[in-house]
Amino acid sequence: MRGFTLLEMLVAIAIIGVIGASVSTAVGGVANQTRTLEQRTVASWIASNHLTRMRLLQRQSPRSLRAGKDQSLLVFADREWEVETQMHSTDHPWMQRIEIKVFAIDDIERQRPIGQLSGFLGQY
Repeated sequence: MRGFTLLEMLVAIAIIGVIGASVSTAVGGVANQTRTLEQRTVASWIASNHLTRMRLLQRQSPRSLRAGKDQSLLVFADREWEVETQMHSTDHPWMQRIEIKVFAIDDIERQRPIGQLSGFLGQY
């Protein structure tokens, strides 16, 4: 009976180590992509909800929304988010363009915008 030599065992361990490192790198990449996709989805929901809220406010009081920039903080999906709203006047006096940017707040720092949405608000 002949067993494995030390050299054969070392080669086998090296191959298993390379394969293990490759698999763990791939799994880490997939986890990172999943987190990014989840953040973008939540940011999209926040921006859409904010635009709907602005449209409802416009219906209640047509004169309440003016051109300018506004920032607000909120908690959604157990995380802090910052919503930046920029209102622009248009050529038509009854129409305004709104740009919404959503930022994730990680460790009290604002990251780059994760979600963005543009829309229009009409007076009527």
